[in-house]
Amino acid sequence: MKGRMMRQWMIVMGSVALLGGCNTPPIGFAGTTPTRITIDQSEFDVRIKGDRAHALRLNREFAPNIGFVAGRAAQAIRHVSGCEIKPGSLAGDPIFITADLDCPS
Repeated sequence: MKGRMMRQWMIVMGSVALLGGCNTPPIGFAGTTPTRITIDQSEFDVRIKGDRAHALRLNREFAPNIGFVAGRAAQAIRHVSGCEIKPGSLAGDPIFITADLDCPS
């Protein structure tokens, strides 16, 4: 009986962890709606809040590194926001990338 309950608990917690991580915005972007965009073979959900942007890469790609993904993420952010990215502000990893925006007034 104890083993069965433990298995059920592990299944429930595993499901919660998987579902909770699916396209959940970072704290600073809570309440924003993502815009889905594909640049080359990379698919992103881009969220804009004030002068900040967040790009979440959704698709699987073979051994991507930040150098491989950063240009595509920057292009996605510029397209969705209509703004330029402040120099030196693009940061993150191959999945989560943030940037400060330089929008015309």
